[in-house]
Amino acid sequence: MSPTASVFQERLISLLAEQIAVEPAGLRPDQTFRELDVDSLAMVELVVAVENDLGLELPSDVEGIDADTTLAQAALALEALARSAADDKAAHAGG
Repeated sequence: MSPTASVFQERLISLLAEQIAVEPAGLRPDQTFRELDVDSLAMVELVVAVENDLGLELPSDVEGIDADTTLAQAALALEALARSAADDKAAHAGG
């Protein structure tokens, strides 16, 4: 079973806060990466941090996540990727 979007959102905010050196309480789910001045390099670093933290393998350019994506939308996209990966893994294990 994959973590829920709220878990992804919580971890994403925590990891991003650490990366951009702000308190997690200072970040809101409705903020975009652009509003937070997160550039493309920082986005890639964040993807790697999420992979390491949640034990996922994600593409470096996660579809559905860009500068104008809110943190809540990013969490939903990550949850969908994790669910897809878990389904693929289960399908390969069963066959």
